[in-house]
Amino acid sequence: MFKPIIAGLTALSLTLATATPISAQGLDREDVGKLLIGLAAVAVIGAAIEGNRDRRSGNEAADTGIQVHDNGHRNGINRSNNWADLNRQSQSNNARRTVPFECLQTVETRFGAQRLFGRRCLERNYRHVNQLPDRCAVRLYTTNGPVRGYDPLCLREQGFQSDRRH
Repeated sequence: MFKPIIAGLTALSLTLATATPISAQGLDREDVGKLLIGLAAVAVIGAAIEGNRDRRSGNEAADTGIQVHDNGHRNGINRSNNWADLNRQSQSNNARRTVPFECLQTVETRFGAQRLFGRRCLERNYRHVNQLPDRCAVRLYTTNGPVRGYDPLCLREQGFQSDRRH
């Protein structure tokens, strides 16, 4: 980021140095102060221009605060201009985010009954186990040993749902 600014300042100083003759006495304090203020102003303007250029070349969604999802929608706005898919969500994305209800089990611990989606059951019945968030993984200790699985409330907060019919 600073390379273009330094190059511009060097070119500007060389241009000014050759264009104006310097008196034999050199620069006094006032001239040095003006020079430093001018260089600082040029550096600030150059940094502002560089920052603006970086934002324009990046993702526009980062500037506006709109989230861009993998399915081509921006907060419900269809960018493909296909009116047939306006209210339809991606089926493949929903299939990945639907966890089988039969894997929800209640486990007795010394602190009471706890519910979780069992890891073994999910590995057998759910194709996308490796895409479940690690932050939702839990290990509960029972009288029969530890049980590994996923916290249902955490999964719901992360956008997953069970396939239970209401």
